[in-house]
Amino acid sequence: MATTALPTDLDAAVSALESDLGAGSALAQALPVPDIIFGGTMLVLVIMFHAFWIRGVTGSFLRRSQALRGNVKLWRADWLFALTVIALLTLHLAEIVMWSAAFVFGGIIDDWAKATWFAANCYTALGQPLPVARAWRLVPSMIAASGIFTFAWTASVLVNFVARYNELRAAIIERHAAKPPKRDEPR
Repeated sequence: MATTALPTDLDAAVSALESDLGAGSALAQALPVPDIIFGGTMLVLVIMFHAFWIRGVTGSFLRRSQALRGNVKLWRADWLFALTVIALLTLHLAEIVMWSAAFVFGGIIDDWAKATWFAANCYTALGQPLPVARAWRLVPSMIAASGIFTFAWTASVLVNFVARYNELRAAIIERHAAKPPKRDEPR
């Protein structure tokens, strides 16, 4: 597992900050600059990515659930809910891939499978499955924070979806129950 490669711009910024603070100072040891720059940037990117796509999933669910308020079959509401859950799962998997890509392209972990496994374990707050260099010791916590933030956000949105889904199902069932049978149907 590679642990020393950094992009040159980040490397220069870290060197400048460490020379200003003193690489061996207590502040530099307590607040490792590479961790904060790398992990903080990725955390913000993941949260913004989540915001963009959660807005899209929410808008799609609301539009489609309104369209289903007409005379439709119950399975269409079920299908909408299932597809929405799949979209939310896909969003979280994409966020894990974002962290994995940052590790691979940043030269921190050189293998995609290990990077994805590491990111997934940290993102779901299961823990750090692989040791990382001391310079990156805060990154697993930042990955966990991004996962906790995005899972909490998704959970709150999902609670709303479940309530709307149940209302939609109840309206469809009520509409079908009130509908008189067709003439050719036996009573």
